[in-house]
Amino acid sequence: MEKKKFTEYDMRDDFTFPVYVGYGLIEQGGIEDIDPSQQIPGELTRRNGETYLELADNPRKNGYRSAGIIRNGEDRVSSEKDGHTWYARTWDGAILFVIHKYFKVASHSLHAYNHFSNETSRWLINDYSMSSQYMLASGVYQARLYLDHIYSWFALFKPEQELETIPPLIFSNLQFEGKTFSLMVGAEGKEKHKLHSFERTAHTFIKISFEETQTRGFIYRLAVVIRNFFQILIGKAIGISRIILNQNKSFNPKTKIMVPEDERENWFLDQSFLPQTIVEKIDQSDFPYRRISEKFDSILKKYLADVKLQNLVSTYLTVNQFQIPVNTQIITLVSGIESYCIDLKYPSNRKPIKKAIEKLQHFFGLLDNLDELAQHVIEGRKVDVQLLLQDMIDSRDYIVHGEKAEKARSEIELVPDLMVFKNLMRKVIAKIILTTVDKNGSCCAD
Repeated sequence: MEKKKFTEYDMRDDFTFPVYVGYGLIEQGGIEDIDPSQQIPGELTRRNGETYLELADNPRKNGYRSAGIIRNGEDRVSSEKDGHTWYARTWDGAILFVIHKYFKVASHSLHAYNHFSNETSRWLINDYSMSSQYMLASGVYQARLYLDHIYSWFALFKPEQELETIPPLIFSNLQFEGKTFSLMVGAEGKEKHKLHSFERTAHTFIKISFEETQTRGFIYRLAVVIRNFFQILIGKAIGISRIILNQNKSFNPKTKIMVPEDERENWFLDQSFLPQTIVEKIDQSDFPYRRISEKFDSILKKYLADVKLQNLVSTYLTVNQFQIPVNTQIITLVSGIESYCIDLKYPSNRKPIKKAIEKLQHFFGLLDNLDELAQHVIEGRKVDVQLLLQDMIDSRDYIVHGEKAEKARSEIELVPDLMVFKNLMRKVIAKIILTTVDKNGSCCAD
């Protein structure tokens, strides 16, 4: 079986590696490595999106001193706050791990006759990297994102092409949270030779490069905002399956050149949303790249600058990504639209609009042929959109305040209306992203 490179594993993969673990590094032959005399055997296992480390030790805090009796394992490490970064490597040394965040979920004291016993522990690892070396850059100057469905949405690269000769898409001078970066949409290919067959695949990725190094927290916030952007336009559940930080050569800020030092890391972290089953296929999206390619640069720039719109998108996707009760979905969506339209004013006197129904009417009124669109969501179901909007508000008011009890309906009765409401809401958000975005003030009445 062909072994994967450390950069080829993704966050959907299940794997088990016997490892040696070190709580610190020492210098050996000019490089930093785990001290062979202090390494602890263990097993690193990833299943269903969670990673656990079984360790043949129950490590103590560094420099722990106690003048009295030790109670409840207070001398033991319980998370990275007690033990800092840990390091591990597979037994053959082929893959290195830098473990950033972890916490203990179990520990055991083993007792046996005629030989020494030891303690073992089990840890949930929720932020770690497969890496090329242990001494990685503290900041991130480049990140490569692998997102579901963007291959078919961009539809720019094909396996039979020589991908190296196809120019990537590059969008420069983008900004997020005041930080400037460029975004490149590119492709990479892979060939697999079998006894009687030859297989070639192509993968689309998004590479973001920064003028100044950024924190990992910033990288993840930006990755989620970009993922949410594509999820609205494509209309499918999209996961971030892989994040490769930095690149295969290091940038020397003094000499301004790349030096031959591989410092890549394949970043694994707990995500709130990662769909488990993805089928990539070419199909028709409402807003494919080919239709908006000429405006894509300005669309993306405006979206990244509009915090209010990003929050609305996040609110909408929250109820679609998780199994949330119908009542909670209604509260979340109606309140999200009201928050987005908080600055909405009457065109006649410029006074703020306070009524929820008027805010929703304006929001959904951004769609052309609103009533016709509503009829196509559920086959054979006739929908009065204005009545639908009022029903959503009445349901929200009853759930939250106990008002309008006479108009209350069960969750079963609300499900069809909620499906129509969410379908139309996504279309409105997509239209705002594509055509009517203004920084932090996109919902106005005139």
